[in-house]
Amino acid sequence: MKVVVEVVEMKRVFVIGLDALSPKLAERFAKDGTCPNFKRIMDNGCFSKALSAVPAQTPENWTTIATGSWPGTHGIATWGRHSYGEPVTEIHGDEAMSSNLCKAEYLWEAAARQGLKSVLHYFVGYPPTTDMTIHVDWFWRPGIFYFEICSNACYVSDALAVDVKGNSKTTLIPIKFREAEGWVNVPKVYSPPLETEIKVLPNVGGRGVSYYALLLDVDGCGYQMCLLSKDKDCSKALCTLKEGEWSGWFRETFVVEGEDKVGTVRFKLVELSRDGGKFKLYRSQVYPVSGFTHPPKVAERLVERFGPYINDAVSWTFFRGLVDEQTFIEEFEYQIRWIADAAGYLMNKGASLYMMHWHLLDTLEHRILGSVDPVGGKYNSEKAEEAWRILRLGYRIADELVGEFLKYLDEETYLIVVSDHGSMPQRKRYSIVKALADRGLVEVEEHKGTKRVNWAKSKIFISLTNVYVNLKSKYKGGVVEDSEYENVRREVIDVLRSCKDQYGDYVIAFALRREDAPMIGLWGEHVGDVVFAYSPAFAWGHVDFLNEGSTIIGGASHGPMIPTAETEISSNYATFMMIGKNVKKGYVRPVDMMGPVQLVDVAPTVSYILGIEPPKHCQGRVLYDFFEGWDISEMKREQRPLRFPVKRPLVGDVTDRELSKDAVPP
Repeated sequence: MKVVVEVVEMKRVFVIGLDALSPKLAERFAKDGTCPNFKRIMDNGCFSKALSAVPAQTPENWTTIATGSWPGTHGIATWGRHSYGEPVTEIHGDEAMSSNLCKAEYLWEAAARQGLKSVLHYFVGYPPTTDMTIHVDWFWRPGIFYFEICSNACYVSDALAVDVKGNSKTTLIPIKFREAEGWVNVPKVYSPPLETEIKVLPNVGGRGVSYYALLLDVDGCGYQMCLLSKDKDCSKALCTLKEGEWSGWFRETFVVEGEDKVGTVRFKLVELSRDGGKFKLYRSQVYPVSGFTHPPKVAERLVERFGPYINDAVSWTFFRGLVDEQTFIEEFEYQIRWIADAAGYLMNKGASLYMMHWHLLDTLEHRILGSVDPVGGKYNSEKAEEAWRILRLGYRIADELVGEFLKYLDEETYLIVVSDHGSMPQRKRYSIVKALADRGLVEVEEHKGTKRVNWAKSKIFISLTNVYVNLKSKYKGGVVEDSEYENVRREVIDVLRSCKDQYGDYVIAFALRREDAPMIGLWGEHVGDVVFAYSPAFAWGHVDFLNEGSTIIGGASHGPMIPTAETEISSNYATFMMIGKNVKKGYVRPVDMMGPVQLVDVAPTVSYILGIEPPKHCQGRVLYDFFEGWDISEMKREQRPLRFPVKRPLVGDVTDRELSKDAVPP
C-alpha cells in the first residue's frame, strides 16, 4: 500500500502539549461549540484517543512522547528515576523532567543530529543537550517554576483575608492600612489618604523591592483610587489604579542567592471598597528578563518584542480562591498571546520542530472533574452546573491557545495536539499500606500518636505504581536477603490482588512481576520488582495509613488508575489530534479495529513528517492511517468453502488434548 503524502515537502511541525486533555471532554466541547478550534482540527484533520504508559502520569508520559520509547527504556518509570546502588527511597523526584535522568534520545536531539533546529517551550529535557535547540522556560514541577524570581501574590486587607490554610505565605500577603504621613504633591482629596507598604520578595530569600500604596478619595464618594510609588511623592507615582485596572510592567533589580537579577513586576487592583476596608491587589509572577531561555540571550529578545514572560501560576491562585475569574482569564489571555507570538518568531528563524507543554487543564481537572462526574465520591448535583461552567472555561482557554497556533498552518506546516493522559473522578481511597503492613512487608511506627511508615526499614518501598523489594544486595541500607526475594514478591502480589473493599470492589486492577510487565512497556532496573495499577475511581493508597476498607473521597486524578479507565463523562486516555497537508479530513481512528494511538507513536510520526530518522531508542510506529492514501477498510476476500475430514472441538491450544496425557514417546 502506497501513501501519497509527499513528506519531503513538510518542513515544520508544531506539537502543542496540553497536559490532561481528555478525549471525551475534547469531543464534547468541540460538538457543543465551546472549543471551535478543536472542532476545526477534528473536521479538517484527525482525532483519536491515545494510550498512556503506566503510570498514566506527567513525567513518564511527556518523556515517552519526547523520545518515542517506553518507560522501561527511557528510565522515567516513576516521578523521577529509581536506580540500584542508592537507598531504596531515592527517586530523584526534582529531576523527573530533566535530561539528567532520561536514558533515551529525545526527538529534538535526533533532529539536531540530522541538521534540524527545534524550539521547546516549558517542556521536559532541560538542561540543554544541543545548541540546535532553543529552550524557553523548563517544566520542572507543576505549580513550581524553575526560573521564577517571585511567585504571583495577592495583597489583601483584613476584611478580605481568607483562611490561609493551604496558601503559601508568598501568595497571600495580609496588609494593614494606616493614615498616610509624609507624602508630598498629594492631589485634592476628600478623605484622609491611607497608606501601606507592598513588598515583593524573592521566593528563596534575598533582597526584594518595596512600594508604597496610597488610597485616595478624589471625588468625595470614598476611596476609589490606589497609587503605587517607590517614594512618598505622588508626582513620582509608578501608576494610579482604579478597581479592575492593570499597571504597566516595572523593571526591578532583585538579589537572589547573592546575584543581581532584573525582573518584571505588574499589579492589578482587583477590589477596593469606598471605605477602604476591602482591598485586594494582585501581582503577576516575577520572571527575569534574561536567562529563562537557552541560549540565555534569547530571553532578552523575546521580552523586548513581546513583553515580560509569565507562566500559569494564576491557575493555582484562582483555584485557591485568592483571585477572581476575570483576573484569571486576563492572565491567561496575556500568556497565550505571548507563547504563540514567541513561537512564531522563533520558528521563523529556521526551526523545523516546536514542542510545548501547558498545564492548566491538569490543574483544572484535579479540582473540578469530580464535581461534574456523578462517579465522583463527593459529587453534588446542586453544584454540578457551576463546576461544568468552570470546566468549560478552562477548555475554552485551551482552545484559544490552539487557535493561536492554527494561524501558522500553511502548505508546509503540521499541527499536532497531544496530551500525556486524561483524568478520572476519584471515589475511594483504600490503604494498601495497611494491607501490606498486616503481612509484615511494611514497617509501621507510632509518631506523636500517629501511625507512619518507615520505608527505609521496610521490606518494600512503594513509588506510585512500582513496588521495589529493599534488597541488601541492590540498595544502600537494604533489609531483604536475596534468598527472600521471590517470597517477598509473591506476598506483595498476593496482597495487592486480594485487596477488596467493603463494597465488594477490587482495589487493584493488575499486579505483575517485572518479568511480566513488558506487555505494558515496563522492563529494566528502573521499573518496580512488582508493577500495578488501581481500579477506576481509586486514588493513591500508599500515601496514608488508613483504617481497613475504603474511605469515600472527592477530587480527580489519573496516575493511580489504569490508563484505560473511563466513565460516561471522563476518560483516563490521552488525546491525539493532527492537521496539515495530506492528513485525512474528519478521520476518527476506529480504535475497535486499529487500537488507540500509543504515545510512543508521536515521535516517529513527527519524524516521518519531517523526513528524518526517529530517535535512536524509538519503539513507536508511524501513524500511517492518519494520512491520505492509506486505506484501513476491512479486507474483503472471496470466501472459498473448506472441507475438513473430521470436525473436532478445540480445547485450549489444539495440542493440549494429546500432550496432556503425559505420554512418554517410545
